[in-house]
Amino acid sequence: MDGTDMRHLSATAQNALAAEYVLGTLRGRARQRFEALMREDRALANVVRGWEDWLTPLCAFVQPVEPPERVWRAIEARITPRAAQAPTGFFSSLGFWRGLGTAMAVALVALIVMFPRSPAAPDRASMVAVLATPEADPRMVIERHAGKLMVKMVKPWAEMPNQDLELWAIPKDGKPRSLGIVAYNKDSEVQLPNLDEKLAGTVAFAISREPTGGSKNPEGPSGPVICSGPIARTA
Repeated sequence: MDGTDMRHLSATAQNALAAEYVLGTLRGRARQRFEALMREDRALANVVRGWEDWLTPLCAFVQPVEPPERVWRAIEARITPRAAQAPTGFFSSLGFWRGLGTAMAVALVALIVMFPRSPAAPDRASMVAVLATPEADPRMVIERHAGKLMVKMVKPWAEMPNQDLELWAIPKDGKPRSLGIVAYNKDSEVQLPNLDEKLAGTVAFAISREPTGGSKNPEGPSGPVICSGPIARTA
């Protein structure tokens, strides 16, 4: 919203910003300007109140994500120097799971997109996840439909010569499971014969940047994890 006159935004853009404001993902100067405009524009304030009324009940659809036991052991190890050290790695880190907690607000946006106030479509998704960067910048929306995952691009990445993006299913306990390569600049579909098995116990999805062909590490990503998000189950 930086440098933009809110009065010239479309109704769709104003609704999107109002939703971000209610979720708490509209921050800093953009949030301050939005609040100032709300005080001047009663119609916009009414839009925000509508989103407050709409979003609050949706919290009941989002299942909480609890860090695995090894994360609590890592916390205890930091508090008590003699405590046994927990396994290391990105998916064992407190930062990853704390980030998923923050991303719960972002995940509600996907529920709004999937479940508007009109009756649900017959083929509605049974899982929805919004994958965001550590800076809370949404990049992908993942929906689970019968027999496949639909990976919808929100904000594509720049070209990645000699690199691929790999999608991971993150269980509450245990190592991440690769779901294959997805496009960096357009929508993708993931269809695997053992998809149900891969998704069993999964609480989050993540994307890592890998060499061409995917991770060279049999235990998980070999490259950096660039976005992740918790799963909201809707069925």
